Amino acid sequence: MKRHSHAPPPHTHTHTHAHMHTCSNAHIPSLFSLPSALSLFFLYSTTQLDEVSAGIIHMLKAAAGFYSAELDTQASVEASLTAIVKHAPILIETCQHNQAVMRAMSGAMSLPSSSAHLSEVEEARSARVQRARQHGGKRGGREEEEENEEGERGQHPAVTKARAAAQLATYPSQSVFPHLLSDLRREVEAELRDMQEEMEKVEEEESKRAVAANAEKGGMPSARDYLLSMQKMGVEKTTVALPHLVRMSSQLDIDLLSLFSKELEGVLGVRGMGDVLSTSAALLRLVQTHCKEIRSMHESSSSSPPPPICSTSALSSFLSGKVAAGMEDDPLLMHALSTLASTHTCSASGWRVDLDEGWTYLELTCSHWLEMEERMGRAAREETSMDKLKALVSELDQSSLTNDDLRARLVSRMLALTNVAVGDVCVMCEERGIAVRFFPCRHSCACVECVMRELSSEEEKESLTSMGFVSLKGSDTKLACFECGRQAMSITSL
Repeated sequence: MKRHSHAPPPHTHTHTHAHMHTCSNAHIPSLFSLPSALSLFFLYSTTQLDEVSAGIIHMLKAAAGFYSAELDTQASVEASLTAIVKHAPILIETCQHNQAVMRAMSGAMSLPSSSAHLSEVEEARSARVQRARQHGGKRGGREEEEENEEGERGQHPAVTKARAAAQLATYPSQSVFPHLLSDLRREVEAELRDMQEEMEKVEEEESKRAVAANAEKGGMPSARDYLLSMQKMGVEKTTVALPHLVRMSSQLDIDLLSLFSKELEGVLGVRGMGDVLSTSAALLRLVQTHCKEIRSMHESSSSSPPPPICSTSALSSFLSGKVAAGMEDDPLLMHALSTLASTHTCSASGWRVDLDEGWTYLELTCSHWLEMEERMGRAAREETSMDKLKALVSELDQSSLTNDDLRARLVSRMLALTNVAVGDVCVMCEERGIAVRFFPCRHSCACVECVMRELSSEEEKESLTSMGFVSLKGSDTKLACFECGRQAMSITSL
């Protein structure tokens, strides 16, 4: 009699819960046979295992063995899960870094080139330059667009791309775009190498000069000499580095000078950019300060002394890199500016664009002032009508140019014409012609020079020469008519 076996036939399966796990586990590699899984990780990490690397390995171990039916494997999974808790903060932070880089890169990739962006704002820039040509040196030449300049620069494609590059340099451990920085550096490799070599040469030459100077003095340098040497070396290194940085900005279409020093050093893979950026900011600030002084002349009262830059001699000296009398500018910065002003321009560099605009304004202003002085000096020498002389004095007063000698010559010429026209002689000096009338007595008996000596304030003297009228009500000046002795309430020029 045949015995019937209760074992299932070969072609059937027992679908128990344990057997399901066993069958499923057959398709999952064991804990220590994960070369393909771990190789995926090593594509995105360095050979040195840091916290991020260790955290990812624990994640892979836990994922690989989580459904295992082996006790030892589950124990290892538990250990990995416990370790993940420790590494979770750095893993989250790295993930956030990756997202920051990807967002920055996504925005940068969709931007036009700086030249394309420049065409959109070129009309506004051209308008500003044209107004500078028309108003060069005139009071009230401040442009409203200056208030929007920072916002306009912040939207520039080259600045946005610079921020993206800074993100890459700030988060070097991120796993996206791993070769972008090295590709970027290769593109400007020659320029970068030349910049470093020239900066090193400056440092070597300044060190030799300092050693020679110390040898002559027979000792160690003083603190003052050391600081001056370091300052000189910093400015000279900046002078050689900036043209390279501007050219690299042009090649990459990235505004490198808009970055902070650590960011710039990270993007280019070099050191020593802190002094370069701080000095470049000082150079631009110096130019913009003088532009502001000239433009704001109309806001100052007549009694306030004009800024030293507001003369043709001072501005011409500044543009040529020399320090004029009365100026307190750093001669090292001024020399550097005159050198850099003629170097490569670049629409991708906000620093270079701002420097060009400021320098152009100063050049146009100086040219305008020189033309004014030549034209007014000719009028003071030649036969010129009273109306023309008054118009020239008014033009000089309304400009930001300060030239007291030229103004005095024009006024003297006006007085000479007045004396010829009036004919009678001043009762005080008995030499010059009568040119002033007293009120309320209405006597015309004095020349301008004699009355000027009696006026107590510069405002009153200015009013008499420019407007031909002075009110003496409430004034400290106690002026009596030269003819009748009656107290004058006001005086006018004839």
